Amino acid sequence: MALDRFLIGDTIKLSWINSGVTPTVISGTIISGSETIVSSVTMSSSGNGHYYSLHTLPDSAGYYIAQTLATVDTYPYKRRIKFAAVLEDVD
Repeated sequence: MALDRFLIGDTIKLSWINSGVTPTVISGTIISGSETIVSSVTMSSSGNGHYYSLHTLPDSAGYYIAQTLATVDTYPYKRRIKFAAVLEDVD
């Protein structure tokens, strides 16, 4: 699997789509390679079960984790994706 690459300082969008349930808590978080939270916000609803959050990447290259965390009926649902913030142009 290829690792996603984004330019440092870019804004990325995290999304979560549900299947007919409404989460009581839902957040989007960017975590550094050293497990430090870089950005964390409550996700916004765009209707029809679609949620999103916007995050500006740090100005330093490195590996990061994009995480969505939703709570539905007291059960946590987590998705984590590793990506690289890079200095050069992305293909």
